[in-house]
Amino acid sequence: MTADARRIAFTSRTLHHVDLERAAVGALEARDFRRAFALADRRCRILPHPGARAYLLRAEALFRLDLMDAAVASVAKARELEPDDLAAARRMMAWGDGLAQIEAARSVARRDDDPDSVRSALLLLEQSGQDNCARIDFLDEEVKGWVTWRGADDPRLSLAQADQSSTVQLPADPRHRFALNGRRAASFRLMRPASATSQRLEIAQAGRVVASIQLPANRAPDRRDAPQRRPPARNGETPSLTIIIPVYRDLDATRACIESALTAVACTPGATIVAVDDASPEPDIKRLLGELASGQRIRLLTNAHNLGFVGAVNRALAETDSGDVVLLNSDATVPKHALQRLRSAVQATPGVGTATPLSNNGEYTSFPIPNRLNPLPSPNELELLDELAGAANSGMAIDIPNGIGFCLYITRECLDAVHALSDDFYRGYLEDVDFCLRAAEAGFRNVCIPSVFVGHEGSRSFLGEKRSLVLRNLRVLEHRYRRYATECAAFLLADPLRDCRAALELKLLCNEPRAAGPQIILCSSAVGREIAIRRCRQLAADDRRGLIVHFRAEGRRQLAAIFAPDGGAPQSIALDVAAPEGRDALLKLLADLQVRSLEIAEPSRIPGACLAQLTQHFAYELLITDTSLAARAAIGSGLHPDWTSLVEGARGVIAIGDGAAFAVSVLGLEVVRPSTPPARPARHPAMSGPARLGVLALHGSAAEFRFVRALSDQIADANADAEIIVLGATLDDLKLMQRANVMVTGDIAVDDVATLIEGHGITKLVLDIGEPAFGHPLVDALLASGLPAAATEWLPATPGRGRKTDLKLQPGFDANDVVAAVLDWVVEDVQLHPDRRISRHRLEVGARLP
Repeated sequence: MTADARRIAFTSRTLHHVDLERAAVGALEARDFRRAFALADRRCRILPHPGARAYLLRAEALFRLDLMDAAVASVAKARELEPDDLAAARRMMAWGDGLAQIEAARSVARRDDDPDSVRSALLLLEQSGQDNCARIDFLDEEVKGWVTWRGADDPRLSLAQADQSSTVQLPADPRHRFALNGRRAASFRLMRPASATSQRLEIAQAGRVVASIQLPANRAPDRRDAPQRRPPARNGETPSLTIIIPVYRDLDATRACIESALTAVACTPGATIVAVDDASPEPDIKRLLGELASGQRIRLLTNAHNLGFVGAVNRALAETDSGDVVLLNSDATVPKHALQRLRSAVQATPGVGTATPLSNNGEYTSFPIPNRLNPLPSPNELELLDELAGAANSGMAIDIPNGIGFCLYITRECLDAVHALSDDFYRGYLEDVDFCLRAAEAGFRNVCIPSVFVGHEGSRSFLGEKRSLVLRNLRVLEHRYRRYATECAAFLLADPLRDCRAALELKLLCNEPRAAGPQIILCSSAVGREIAIRRCRQLAADDRRGLIVHFRAEGRRQLAAIFAPDGGAPQSIALDVAAPEGRDALLKLLADLQVRSLEIAEPSRIPGACLAQLTQHFAYELLITDTSLAARAAIGSGLHPDWTSLVEGARGVIAIGDGAAFAVSVLGLEVVRPSTPPARPARHPAMSGPARLGVLALHGSAAEFRFVRALSDQIADANADAEIIVLGATLDDLKLMQRANVMVTGDIAVDDVATLIEGHGITKLVLDIGEPAFGHPLVDALLASGLPAAATEWLPATPGRGRKTDLKLQPGFDANDVVAAVLDWVVEDVQLHPDRRISRHRLEVGARLP
């Protein structure tokens, strides 16, 4: 692609993602695979969030560059986003291995219309030990498909619903297109009977189930005989509460769930348990349920045929004609007093239709990190969390877009108005969301009760298929409720449950044992945050706990957010330290934690009043992350007078990486270097063609932007073929990418480094632009690549030290000096000396030391 064409392609900010995908396709067609990778990789790193197509373009380019591991990883990401994407499945089947390849082969066999692809998939499945397979397609009126198997017995197809079942035999067809190499096959096509409930279609051969799916209802339910609303309970009368637990598989999870529910029911007057055996194939589960039912500890409903989650729940609802209900997943764990407090909170809150407690795995209601599957706490930890939630958030109910079905409380008034779960969804996902949205349309509130905490293992059923099922049902949901996606996005942005999570975290922190308080690292920028996270990992390696206080401006507020980098609590506490009350609250919180000491990074960025108050009350050390403490960034310049008292009051100075050399040579301080295992240098194949310079951009600052622009101009003026790959995001990516010799990747992570180096064909690195970031993980990851690197040399050189291929920049150089030195190093690759004074590119500013 010519330089002019490239400038035109990347001028639109609103369509930049489209331009990138189109240009990547063009580069693939032109067999310019490095450029195709660069374009597709950038698309995968920017907004709007990329889809499967972008990752497949990236994968194709990586495959053509013979970077197979990275190509397969990119295909895996595409399949995560779109599990039913056939192009992704075909590539995973061809390139992958292990379970991912087998799952892709199943997807191809069951969805692909290309006979050759299906035959390849069947062969792979047979090689993995799966000698039978089926495809099922259904409409309202009919079901069709095919089945392949080995053995003499012909398969049987059964279609079951609540009140009837029918079975047909499928004789082998020797002329079938998949009847090859001893494999037998048959096709089928049958009419579906009209049904207001879901149907279960199952294909079995020689006593083994080949395929089993739930078909949604194909007739609208008759609401004429629906029960009328019942009057609320009279004063003093305890309304009944029915806990409905559908059961299919997983004995251990089912036993733990029912035992916890029995304990909770004993503490909840008027509560009973109804378990639904949805034709479980596990004899131990049937035995467990039978024993509990015979002892009258639960009421048991048994389905003759598997009806799926919806059918099982709806049967229980139909046989529960009074009182509120709780839908409880069989992988949930209920604390002792959770049901009683959940019911009390609902009764005290007007207009509630559904209520959901906090959970470790509850989407919106997840704790400590929302919308994430957090680890399931132990039973004792669950009891404590529920108790502390009750103390922290008593009397609170927060409106949410929809309730979550792992533990969904439904009032009788809501049930009478909304009726049963919908049969329009496939196999157990999002029917709870549909119910809640219908409840909202009927005028009921969907709320979270943050004073209750229920554990949820999650994803134990349909684990391999869950993403596909969720996405399939989500399309139905978004078509039916046009505003749902917008409402969810607004809720996630506002995060109204944050204060409730923070209140629980404060209680949790105050309840922790005080034998060894945490180490607190203070920082204030995105770069400082990454270094602080790395420092916490060093502390964890020494069996010490580290927490981070990250200061950031938000309008007129100056927030101090405290969080645990390992993903545990806290995650949501944020105090406004612009006001004295907020600073006092932070001081009290740290005092209550009995912190060992503070480590202060980026003191120039931390609010002055807060810094002064903290250093007066706590012992502290300085963590060197940048050059802000120096009078000048030059050897021997010493401390800036503004920071003398801060340094004198510190117990010591800690530095990671080149921060130690800076502290010694510039500040004249003694430092402690935490032990860090040395990174094994990576080996990258020698690259042919023009030089490709990887320039690390960490700050997104004007200085970085100006540096790249100036270097690009100098390279262009020198008529060099060298290219610049900016590793990171800049102040204006598009402006730089309109230059013929610049590509900007967008934000990157440590795990991306190897793929970026090989995919772009990077030959050299520039690690210092503007403000250094001592100890940043990306700097170390790039140094570990083994590529020649340009970086500031803070200690005077000693003979034989360092690599001859590196460019060692002297401290104190301005941007023009650095540009000139880097240009000569990249373009001419000549020996430079610090005493040279005349050069076409001002070569005297750089020092290539032996």
